[in-house]
Amino acid sequence: MKSALYAATFMILACFHAGAAQMTIGDLLKMCTSTDAGDNVACTFYILGVSQGANLVATTAKDPSGEFREIKNKPFCLPDDISSKALEFVVRMKIGEDLAVFPKDGELPAVSFVVAVINKNFPCRKAP
Repeated sequence: MKSALYAATFMILACFHAGAAQMTIGDLLKMCTSTDAGDNVACTFYILGVSQGANLVATTAKDPSGEFREIKNKPFCLPDDISSKALEFVVRMKIGEDLAVFPKDGELPAVSFVVAVINKNFPCRKAP
């Protein structure tokens, strides 16, 4: 099941590459830290869109009948009550930490970084 999830994620990320130039981590940071209100809104909605897309891909699978079902072993669990601003804060903080140590990472695709941040910072809790 995990390999199917990784394959689906890879296919989605490959689709991003097929279009126009991808937004980089550096581009996202610039947009998120801009003094322009439009850039700030775009930053918030970029991160929100990536998180919702990743959540959809990571939490659903086709069953043998062709119906989409929610999977049980999710790779991450975004809290239902997390605000878009709180999610943006987590991503921005991690971008800052990463680029302080690895400045060349600013050239990497933002979508992959956002998904990795969500995956690492919002693990699903195991039932006791």
